[in-house]
Formats: sequence, C-alpha cells, structure tokens
Amino acid sequence: MTAQKSFPPAYTEHDAQKASENLRRVIPLINKHKTPVNPVNYAVWYEYVSGDNIALKKALDNRLNSQLPITTELTQSLYEKYILSDMPERLQQANNGIANVVNNTLSQITKAGFVASECATDLSGTQEMLNGYADINELKHIITNILSNTQTLSLTSHELKAELEKSTREIEQLKSELAIVKEISRTDGLTGLLNRRSFDQELTKVCKQQPLNTSLALFDLDHFKHLNDTMGHIVGDKVLQYFSQLLKKYAGKQHLAARYGGEEMVMIIFNKSSEEVLTLANTIRVELSEAKLRHKKDNSIIGPVTVSIGISFFQAGDTANSFIDRADQALYTSKETGRNKISVN
Repeated sequence: MTAQKSFPPAYTEHDAQKASENLRRVIPLINKHKTPVNPVNYAVWYEYVSGDNIALKKALDNRLNSQLPITTELTQSLYEKYILSDMPERLQQANNGIANVVNNTLSQITKAGFVASECATDLSGTQEMLNGYADINELKHIITNILSNTQTLSLTSHELKAELEKSTREIEQLKSELAIVKEISRTDGLTGLLNRRSFDQELTKVCKQQPLNTSLALFDLDHFKHLNDTMGHIVGDKVLQYFSQLLKKYAGKQHLAARYGGEEMVMIIFNKSSEEVLTLANTIRVELSEAKLRHKKDNSIIGPVTVSIGISFFQAGDTANSFIDRADQALYTSKETGRNKISVN
C-alpha cells in the first residue's frame, strides 16, 4: 500500500462499514474482468476501490483506459509491486536492526561485567590494606558494603549476559523464519520459480556486472491458451507446474529460473558456452515434448505440450532491457516459424 508500510498489509483504519462498502464495489469488478476470486485478486481490487493505494489505482486506470484485459498474471504483478512493495528489503532491514541492537547491548553488558569485576578486585585489595588499622572499623565496614554491592553488580551483569545470549539465540531463530518469508516473497506462488519482480532485480544486477559468459533463454508454452480453454485452468496450472519443475531441474543451483509472465518462463544461464546453452535449451524442449502428461480425472493424455525458445547471449554494454529484448525477438521468430523450436538473436 502507498499509505502504510506494514507487512502483512494492515487495514486498521477501515471500519466494518467501509470494508462492506469496498466488498460491494469489488465483486462487480472481479466479475466484469473475469478474474478468479482469490486473495490476491481481491486484495488488488480492494486496494483499487478504497483509493488508498494511489500508485496501484493509477496503474489499473491506465490499463482500463487503454481497454486492455485485466489478467490473473497482471493482478499478481500489481500485488507484488504495489501491495508487497519493498517487503524483502524491509525484512532484511529488520533482521539487521535486531541483530545490531542485541549485539551492541551484549557487548556493553560484557564490558560492564568486566569493569565491575575489576572494581571488586581493587576493593578487595583495599580491604586487606585496611585490616591493619584497628581504629578505622567504621571505614572498613563501609568498604565491605561497597565490595558486597560491587560483587552483586558483577553477578547481576553475568545473569543479564546469560539472558541476552538466550535472546540472541531466539532472535537467530526469528531471523531464520524471516528468511523463509523473504524467500517466499521472491517466488511465484503457482510455479515456485522466481517471480517477475525478483527476476528483474537479478537481471539488472547481472547486467551491471557486464558478464560476457551469461545467456538468457526465454520459454513460451505453445498454444497454451487453447489448452486452457479446452481443458480448463486447473489442467493449465498443472502443466505450468510440470514445466517449472523441469526448469528447476536443469537450472540447479548454478542458473536462475523465473516465471516471466503467464505461460512464459525465463532462465539466466551462467558460465556456459553458446553450444552448451543450445544443448541445455534443446534438452528441455525435447523432454517436455516427449512427456506423457495425463489428465488426473480420466488418465487421458494431455498434449503433446511443446515450447518455443528464444536465446540471447550477453553483449558488452547490454542493459536488462536490451538483453531480454533480443531473447524476446528470438522467441518471436521461433513462434512465427513453426513453434517447438529454438532461435537465437
């Protein structure tokens, strides 16, 4: 949201009447644009009708004014960009802040404990010196009390240190849990691949490094709309998930695979020669085309399902836009010249 930065998004200023009114306005919009009634789509339209999220409203209005379709992929993108904006960065800042506070406090307590122990040692020596003076009992009594209090302070600082060490362990666990949330925020909910926002960030980072041994492979499932229309979105989603798992397998830990939009996927390929990149892409293409995907309902065969691929190789001076544009042009060539093939630009 534009007006508030909490995660998860909070709507504490919306009373029951306003929430009900927003619901009344959201349902016709969801029906009109044929977007499924799921939490993401509802959140996007809720933000739109509430008027609180100015940036999201402007983006949707531009789309509506241009009479362009409002797809599930678009609402997912708007949700990530305008509702969960900067969430990973905010989580990382929270992680760092928690760790710094605890580490600094622990350091200070440790220092205080050391100083208190030093004071206790010094006062013990002073008491031994005073033991030879029988006429200053009152002073000895005062020093003994000071020593006792200092020893108590030292003990207390050790106890505080132990408690803070325990808190540090708990915060480490919290950081681990937040890291999981951060990872979830980077991935596409359906496919488990990197989402578009994370891909854009990674590609920009890659291009700034100007790596001449990096490639892009852009994948587009052939005739996917027809498959969705004839077999339904559930089957379509299963096909997307299968292909995504295929990309994950061949991306491994070396490369990055992402959902670029709808039925389009993309892979950033590192440290591979042009021949190796073509071999990798063709292996993925062949494995998908030969897969015997079956409809769970009646075990009937789905397909064949094929994919068109466009590949670009990084060139000196490339930006994220120029790099992906060449892959997109190559993909267009593959689709226009028969599909189920690979083109390079």
